[in-house]
Order: sequence, then structure tokens, then C-alpha cells
Amino acid sequence: MWYYEQNGNRIGPVDEATMRSLIANLTISIDTLVWTNGMANWTPLQQTQLAAGLPVPPPTPSSIPVSAHHPDAKDRVAYVLLAVLLGFGIHNFYAGYNNRAIIQLLVSILTCGIGWIFMWIWGIVEACTVTQDANGVRFK
Repeated sequence: MWYYEQNGNRIGPVDEATMRSLIANLTISIDTLVWTNGMANWTPLQQTQLAAGLPVPPPTPSSIPVSAHHPDAKDRVAYVLLAVLLGFGIHNFYAGYNNRAIIQLLVSILTCGIGWIFMWIWGIVEACTVTQDANGVRFK
């Protein structure tokens, strides 16, 4: 017989089939604290025999090694440097955002350089927020 914790309350005893049903219905998760006879302490479900056969969650993006990046991934450092140092759309040409790049370049030229300040600020914002190129490939 098993016991589990939910919202600070300890619930049970329930049999193993009921526990598996609670897991399948997402009533409890792999992080839910559980206990059964023979266990010294309450333990997360994922560290017990109940975890056997459960689907393994996909890896989080931070656990994907750098070598797993797309082979055509552009360099984020280059993108950021182009945005911060030049600021008139060159970084967007580099990343494939051609329409955006043309707008930034034209505003910079047609305002005789005055608009460059605003395009530079826009470029800095993009340098801080854009994480992938126009094809959806994450920067390396």
C-alpha cells in the first residue's frame, strides 16, 4: 500500500494500481512525495519502483549539448556585435531578416544619419532578444 502527498496532505493508503492511475491522470507527478512500508523517508515518486515504465520527459534545452546545434547555425556573438557596433540593419541581413534589415538601412540613410540613433537602439533590443535566425535555427 502506498501513501502520497498532495497540497501538504498525506493521502492513503492506496494500492499500486490506483497510484499508477493517479500518475496516468496527472493527479500526481514524478515529483510527488510518496511512501510505502520499507521506505525510511518520503521520497519523490521518480526515485521509487513506481517510476518504472513511466515515459521519460524530453530533455530541456539547457541539457542539449552545444555540439547538437544545427550545422548551419549562425554565430550569436557575430549577430550581437553587428547589432551593437553598426546598428543600421547589417545584423538582420546576417540573420536572414532581410525586410527588417532594409527598413533599418533605409531609415538610417533617408534621415541623413539622424534615424541611425533609433535604429541603433532597435538593434540593441534585437541583440538582447533575438535567439534564432529567419529560418528558425537557434544561434550557436
